[in-house]
Amino acid sequence: MDQNAAAASDLAAGIAAVLPALARLADRDAVALRLADTAACALGAEHLADSGGEEGTIARIRRYGTWGQGPCTVWADGSRASLDDASLRNGVAARYLDYNDTYVGRAVTHPSDLIPALVAFAEARGIGWDRLIGAITVAYEVMCRFAEQAQLAGRGFDGSSSLTPLGAAAGAAWLIGLDEKRSAEALCIAALDAGTLRAVRQGRLSDWKAIASARGAMKAVFAVRMVDAGCHSPEKVFEGKEGFCERIAGPLSIDAGGGARLPRTLLKKYPVQIFIQGLIELAQQLGAGVSAAQIASIKVGMSKQAVEMLGGANAGKARINHETADHTPGFAIGAVLLKGRMSHDDYAALLKDEGVLALMASVSMEEDAEATRAYPREFHAKMTATLKDGKAMVVSQRGPAPMDAASFARKLDELWPAGRPRTWPWQLAGEAPRFPG
Repeated sequence: MDQNAAAASDLAAGIAAVLPALARLADRDAVALRLADTAACALGAEHLADSGGEEGTIARIRRYGTWGQGPCTVWADGSRASLDDASLRNGVAARYLDYNDTYVGRAVTHPSDLIPALVAFAEARGIGWDRLIGAITVAYEVMCRFAEQAQLAGRGFDGSSSLTPLGAAAGAAWLIGLDEKRSAEALCIAALDAGTLRAVRQGRLSDWKAIASARGAMKAVFAVRMVDAGCHSPEKVFEGKEGFCERIAGPLSIDAGGGARLPRTLLKKYPVQIFIQGLIELAQQLGAGVSAAQIASIKVGMSKQAVEMLGGANAGKARINHETADHTPGFAIGAVLLKGRMSHDDYAALLKDEGVLALMASVSMEEDAEATRAYPREFHAKMTATLKDGKAMVVSQRGPAPMDAASFARKLDELWPAGRPRTWPWQLAGEAPRFPG
């Protein structure tokens, strides 16, 4: 026996043991839809970066990497890159617009943050479609189950980028067929530095908001590769007073019960934070009956969790840039009321629009007790507009309308570069799923 080998954490061993059962939950069409959604988000972000204006995160990532050679595809242009560079660039692009899918539990996460790294790993290892679909399923199921339990925000850690490494490590281990023991060790290595400080979302947000989860997925693949090469993890990484659960996430457990989570992840119709999706629809309702010029102020009532995440009473007072705008309710409400729309390529103009910024400043938020009781099953929201003549208009909903085929087709029309065939940006062995839309 290798004297360097250690007993993996109990939780890591439990995750590894349940991976086959999680893989059996695979829904090929549901995975394909999320793959297409993720690819569209990435291509839209890359195309926007080529459209001129101020330099952003995508341009900086392009300077960081080395392009032209390697086993993996850069989705934007079909060029080649190393596993790490392709994982990071495609992952940052997929995340940048805040348009990719979301899963809401105790932690709010973006499970598709891990997709680009798994696709790149499959390319690098010559692994086919069927195994990739199983690996993405495993990764989602682990990440979403932990999102339901993890108590990250109150401990000072970010939700998505702290859980992405765990899901991605599980998926990557399944992708290359690690046995239970080695899968558990890979999960331990991935957990060692998985916690991302919530400071990533505080103040005037930086490039790191788009980079953190992509880097977490890249590190998870690194952990799996290290174990595959024969390296060993420390023991009891999740347990004990110095472990991941005690220090970062709170108590965690896992099983394969409760049905598949991947098909329950929420696909976004608008390029804003998940709780703002419904506010755009409410603003559209409000705008049908009143003009922006008639409005003195707007108060939004939502769950305690949504209010805290979106800035509370100061929701309309935040310093604004692209990274904060997609998490600012007043910005989206102002855009819809004044311009009638909210798409990813509107941001540059809207950020300079004095009318939008003035209306944004009139928006405040408060907790709605009924919405808090319904969360996270439903995302209740109420919008009250006080008019300049003293009258009030109220619109409400139990949650945003779900993504349907027509909405997804519109999203592809918005994001997919004109003239580019709508097919998978990468090539893998085996039968590819039909491209949705």
